[in-house]
Amino acid sequence: MGEASHGTHEFYTEKNHIIKYLVTNSQYKTIGFEFGYSAMAPINTYLLTGKGDLKQLMKPLRLFNTSEIYDLFEWVKTYNASKPLKDKVTLFGFDTNYIKSDVDASANFCSAYLIKNVSHYTNGQAAIPVLKKIATPDFPIYELSDEETEIISKLNAEVKLKGTATIKDHNEFKKYVSLLYQSTLVSNPLARDKFMSENLIDFQQENKNKTIIWGHNIHFAKDTNMPKAEGMGYHLKQKYGNEYYAIGFDTYKGNVTVLEGNNYVQQSFEALPKSYSALFAEAKFPNFFISFDSSEESPFYNANGNITNIYSSWTNAIALPMKPGIDFDALIFIRETTPSIILK
Repeated sequence: MGEASHGTHEFYTEKNHIIKYLVTNSQYKTIGFEFGYSAMAPINTYLLTGKGDLKQLMKPLRLFNTSEIYDLFEWVKTYNASKPLKDKVTLFGFDTNYIKSDVDASANFCSAYLIKNVSHYTNGQAAIPVLKKIATPDFPIYELSDEETEIISKLNAEVKLKGTATIKDHNEFKKYVSLLYQSTLVSNPLARDKFMSENLIDFQQENKNKTIIWGHNIHFAKDTNMPKAEGMGYHLKQKYGNEYYAIGFDTYKGNVTVLEGNNYVQQSFEALPKSYSALFAEAKFPNFFISFDSSEESPFYNANGNITNIYSSWTNAIALPMKPGIDFDALIFIRETTPSIILK
């Protein structure tokens, strides 16, 4: 389930309704968010065990640190309380670790792990000082030298080749090393979506559960039309075919929460005239679900138009192209929307 922005109350509440239904009635057991694995892992522990302070755990989530998502997480925790482990709902982040706190968490975990298990990895000894350097306050990972970057790359390749090792916590170590390797390439604008698709596929293949993913429309579009590149949705379509069902979320006008540096601000907007968003706003019903028939008989099929697009930080460009039935299988439209509620 995509979204035209990360700061819209109605998108979040509608997704909550859908997720609760899919979990309760359709055996969906895994929820993935467009955020780093490191930030989501302790929240998943809370959902499974009740351990921790959810409001504190959600603070790093930036635009996902909202009252609406807090309510969803509390519902999942309550749902899980009465279920055996195999039936509990799990949460994960599939994004690359590009936020400093997530990068540091990966580096610290890997460093501590290697100090205990360095003899098992050919590239382990060389990696420890690099990992400690990465975790230094205010040190950006893109300032690693070519030699240091190569050490992380070699360690990642070595760990992947070991498969599922018998060493305690090896699989968790494997995940964190992979995320660190991805972080060294995050300045490449084409790398992030490919890595996100790989992270999701790895997680889904491990647990084999029916999975819901939550993120921005631009990442979930199934073709290259919207992102102008092979986005996450493109790679997922190649892997899963028709088993990957993408729903976009759109709106015509309203107010939205966006980031201004580290501050949350509200911004008003109205979609472009002659866009799909403007066309849908003329419908009798203010809010609706529309399924796109992916056949040439459909009046929408492959007909390029714009829908609303708002990034995490405000820009005056608020539209992206969308081909119904090509980019998305369906769309949920909410004519007028309000800002998400940042958690206090």
